[in-house]
Amino acid sequence: METTWVSHTFDNEIDWNFQLADDPEWTYMLSRHSFVLHLAQASKITNDPRYAKKALWYIRDFLTHAPHIIERESTSWRSLDAAMRVMNWIDALILLEIEADSFIREGISSHVEYLALQDSPFLLFSNWGIIGNAGLFKSALYIDDSERARLAENRVCESIQYQILPDGMHWEQSPLYHAEVLSALLSMIHASKRHNWTLDDRLIHGAKSMAQFMLGSMKPNRHQFLQSDSDNTDLRDVLTRASYLLNDSTLRVGCFPVLEPYLSFFESPDSRKAYEKQMIAQPSFLSFGGIASGNIYLRTGWSEEDSCCHFRCGPLGSGHGHADLLHIDLVAHGSDVLVDSGRFTYCETSERRTLKEAESHSTIIVDTHGSAQYGSTWKYTRYDMPGDRFLITKNDWNYAKGSSLGYLANSLKPVLVEREIIQLGRSICLIHDTFFAMSRHRYDWYFHYSPEGIVSDEQQGSIVFINRRVKSTMWYERGIEPRLIKTPYSPRYNSMDEKPTMHFSGVFTGNHSATFIIYSDKIDEEKSCTIEPLVVRGLRSQQIYHTHEARGWRICVENEEAFEVMIRSKETTELLQAGSLVSYARVSAQQGDRKEFFRF
Repeated sequence: METTWVSHTFDNEIDWNFQLADDPEWTYMLSRHSFVLHLAQASKITNDPRYAKKALWYIRDFLTHAPHIIERESTSWRSLDAAMRVMNWIDALILLEIEADSFIREGISSHVEYLALQDSPFLLFSNWGIIGNAGLFKSALYIDDSERARLAENRVCESIQYQILPDGMHWEQSPLYHAEVLSALLSMIHASKRHNWTLDDRLIHGAKSMAQFMLGSMKPNRHQFLQSDSDNTDLRDVLTRASYLLNDSTLRVGCFPVLEPYLSFFESPDSRKAYEKQMIAQPSFLSFGGIASGNIYLRTGWSEEDSCCHFRCGPLGSGHGHADLLHIDLVAHGSDVLVDSGRFTYCETSERRTLKEAESHSTIIVDTHGSAQYGSTWKYTRYDMPGDRFLITKNDWNYAKGSSLGYLANSLKPVLVEREIIQLGRSICLIHDTFFAMSRHRYDWYFHYSPEGIVSDEQQGSIVFINRRVKSTMWYERGIEPRLIKTPYSPRYNSMDEKPTMHFSGVFTGNHSATFIIYSDKIDEEKSCTIEPLVVRGLRSQQIYHTHEARGWRICVENEEAFEVMIRSKETTELLQAGSLVSYARVSAQQGDRKEFFRF
């Protein structure tokens, strides 16, 4: 989870409580002993006994020099790390086909005793609780302690009802920790099969729900979005494990074609071949509306060349959450265009604060301050307030809407902020922001581009992003000032880069709306595109509607029939017309004979 590229050599014996530099995560990662399992895997691959010998040496060395004492519970014996460590040990022993001797078995028992005592309201509602009890379950089964195994299972089932939201997302709002919790549940399922243990259906249902969410939330390249405290991580290993253990072929579209590295070491050749021959069942959905968590994914298809827009319009979550309300990520034709800024560190530093604040997300700031206020690395002194959110999907044309109530509740001059996203196929993404206010306000928009491309703002009224695969042009309206800046980008823990970011600003009085239209195409299939604003009239009254009441656009793409789009913000009693498009729906779009109404 929290990786480092800085090595350290112990001159004599290993100090298992050693902390490198200022980040205790180094100690925690060392304490989890993932390298013990890696050594066992290396032994299996090479048949070299030195790897197995060294794996056992590490287990014995830790038990000899770092047994449990209360003072170590903040370093090498945190419950989270102890659970991960003992799970890695057990997997290594099983893989090496070695029966634990009395010394190692006693060490595993000490972990069982310790983990069984870890019970608190914090653990009930934290990823620590599910992961820690997965370690208790697995190690208790290994030493034939059915009472402790049942205790762990009951704790996990209780935690699931609080931690897993109705849409399947883990409440802490981090795809990385969502994956860790799902992996813990899958580890319990795997262990139960090995020991012929019948698991509670609530645990199986929780794992299935989380796996479906993971599928719906993955990027076209099968990685997770950089939301909150997360890294740019490939999801196929976890989805492959879930598909196999849950016997769910609808997950296969996001999986490896063969069993992933972890399971492939434990399963028989016949099981591996059976998985490879399993038919891939297409999911019943393209776009995915995580309404409970406020994560909406507008998707055009399941290939790696498809487009996907992630729209954040839900609660901030735990201390791992970032102030990202109304943020969007955009992947066009399989290539990152708009991205999140990442996390970099958990230490109380200026980088931590910067990456968690609203300005590090592709969202809107009112009167120079985000409505969520950073307090410290794990706390906010004020939280944003998400409003209702919607997703309406029409195959590869999709509409999403969300709002921020934070500037209503946290301001003497209140503003209601609404953001709408319209996706028309792989190439067009329209972002429409509406501000309902009675007074004068400054608005700041941030759009964070992928560092893998170049951004140019030389052409008035548009921004051009180009990387080796995609050209993406964003059109913006008069009245706002553009500024191209460089901002931090951390795709992995302890790794920092910078990315191009567009910062727009404008001051307006009363109700106002602003629109950004993005057209993206492959470099080798580039087509010209023009945007024409359309006047919106009442079909009966011929009244011209103000732009904060209704908007219309004609989008002309080379060698294609023109798109016409209309958004209505004001309640009316007549049909509206923009160009040739006539509608009463909140949002409508047409291209040739295709006409779609998005009503809610």
